[in-house]
Amino acid sequence: MGLPGDRTREFLDRRTSIAILATVGAQGVPECCILVAPRLLEDGRVAGGEEEHVGGNVFRNLRRQPRASLLVLDPIMDPRARDGVRLEVEFLGAEDDGEGLDHINSWLGSFAPGRRVVRRLLFKLISSTPYRPPPDGPVLIGT
Repeated sequence: MGLPGDRTREFLDRRTSIAILATVGAQGVPECCILVAPRLLEDGRVAGGEEEHVGGNVFRNLRRQPRASLLVLDPIMDPRARDGVRLEVEFLGAEDDGEGLDHINSWLGSFAPGRRVVRRLLFKLISSTPYRPPPDGPVLIGT
């Protein structure tokens, strides 16, 4: 496992990337939600928005157990590649107001009116690995 590099930043900087945040509940049941507008901040933290009525128990799970997994994919830029990065993160806290949250809501509202992010989640990036490791040999592409 490696720390953030160009590949991690590349996926987090794309506006077409999606990020799936996975946590574990008190009973050991996994819970997932989409993290809106994921970004790698200048200080190395990862930030993204929790959309209203979508997060389920994820926020509660993060407060109880701060370790989580974040899968970042880009289905728009190259839908057949199924390429991305898997991040191991630790929850640092949340912002329910401020410039960062306003920016996410402005971006989301530009193409999805009526949808709203209720808080910006902040994470320490622990490790980053490719979602799909490179193949060992030649890749055959069927037609």
